[in-house]
Amino acid sequence: MSRRARRAICFALAAALVAAPAHATKYAGEFLKVPVGARAIGMGGAFVAVDDDATAPYWNPAGLIYLPYKEVLPQHSEQFGSLVNHDYLGGVLPLGGAQGHQQALGVGIIRLAVDDIPVTPRPGQLRPGIDFWDYGTDNNEGTIDANGTQGNGKWDPGERLLNLDLYQASSSDLALLLSYSRQRGRQWAFGGTFKFVRQSIPDTLPGEHVTSFGAGVDVGAVYMPTDAITLGAVARDLTTTYLSWSNGTRELVAPTLDLGSAFHFFPAERHSLTWAVDLGWAFENRKLDSELKLGAVTADLRTGLEYWYRNTLALRSGVDGKDLNFGAGVRYKHIGVDYAASLNRFFASNTDGFPSDQDLDPTQLVSASFSW
Repeated sequence: MSRRARRAICFALAAALVAAPAHATKYAGEFLKVPVGARAIGMGGAFVAVDDDATAPYWNPAGLIYLPYKEVLPQHSEQFGSLVNHDYLGGVLPLGGAQGHQQALGVGIIRLAVDDIPVTPRPGQLRPGIDFWDYGTDNNEGTIDANGTQGNGKWDPGERLLNLDLYQASSSDLALLLSYSRQRGRQWAFGGTFKFVRQSIPDTLPGEHVTSFGAGVDVGAVYMPTDAITLGAVARDLTTTYLSWSNGTRELVAPTLDLGSAFHFFPAERHSLTWAVDLGWAFENRKLDSELKLGAVTADLRTGLEYWYRNTLALRSGVDGKDLNFGAGVRYKHIGVDYAASLNRFFASNTDGFPSDQDLDPTQLVSASFSW
């Protein structure tokens, strides 16, 4: 790829990232920002330039070509204790090619769900004498409320509720990632991911859900000037991923830009160490809990270490914004198992903006990999 072509692509990406957020919906498609992979999360989520496993369709599709073998990777995570279930299943299929022109395909499936949510009726569906006492906001039958809430046949905030007819439902978010990567010479690799999104939120009517469907594109690049240094970049939701809800609501997911670097060391025989640093840029004016704020532009730092002994035992630790992460992994032939835990808001507990965050339970993840 010529230098002029690369400049044109960079200019187009920058223009899209700057212009699109003006029409985007803040916090739309938020589940797409929840990281995947116990190995990546154990390193604090600093994985944009490291992504050499089957989580590449999520982290950076350009990294697909660095897997010389087929791989399948399932993951299960329970966030904030067991409140939120987060699952991922990824696969990579190398297509081969001449040296410096390797190609690969990848697929990923993401599910994030909260199960068994108690759903209450809408206020207009509450029945006096059955679902609530219509005695007014002072809840005293013997008095007449001056505000006219007593005996008006509808529930007013403050009136005592009785045994409501509750039912349980689940809220779930699904995404399908389809990725392709191609090497351009020995130092460059480029990739893209088409993603399809479906979300489901329970309605207040039993068995009814409000659903959405959407699609978007991620693009990524990896540059490896030497075997010891890797640089990566990925623009997520570059096309402002479009979400259409069944109730008529329309949302656009704002693009984000992640820049990463990884440095590989070999301090002794059979020992290896990787230090990775990522900087995640957002354009939604999320100033409340971001590391860096420049007008509507915010950025968060992610950094982590990964140590391997004989390519069999791994230890990891990292920082993801305010969170402290750690993890470990083992490999035996073609099978691997990884574990990670995240101590949420470890470096900023009980701040004014989040006064009760000390009650958040740790997030724990387990993933496995099988290659052939």
